[in-house]
Amino acid sequence: MKFVDDEHEKFYYQKLNESKASDVYYKALFYTIGIAESTREHCDEIFNLEKREINLDSLQKGWQTGTSMKVTRLALNLWNHNLMYDSEDDLENEKLSEHYGVSEIFCCSYAPFFYEAIKIRYPEYTDGHI
Repeated sequence: MKFVDDEHEKFYYQKLNESKASDVYYKALFYTIGIAESTREHCDEIFNLEKREINLDSLQKGWQTGTSMKVTRLALNLWNHNLMYDSEDDLENEKLSEHYGVSEIFCCSYAPFFYEAIKIRYPEYTDGHI
């Protein structure tokens, strides 16, 4: 498994340990959130470990940048494959986001790590049986 840096790797294993989970949903979620420093720092705003649920409104936070939104969107989508909304309001009003397309998310320097996240989430369909 490739990591962006030591902090990414440390975060990934720490979150898996905290969650006491070993399924592909958690692995892909924590791997992806851990890619960027800002999403690592705000992990609890993106995902509520106690309730085991994602927070769509985390995409509206002031700390988000264009790149961290890509990381967040991919992480949320790997957790819930039907996700295409940028807020709870959008979900309630069924307003789909145009920012979940492959060209929107993968157009950044984290693309190689996004591939890793997909291999983690879908090992049965990739050559990376993690």
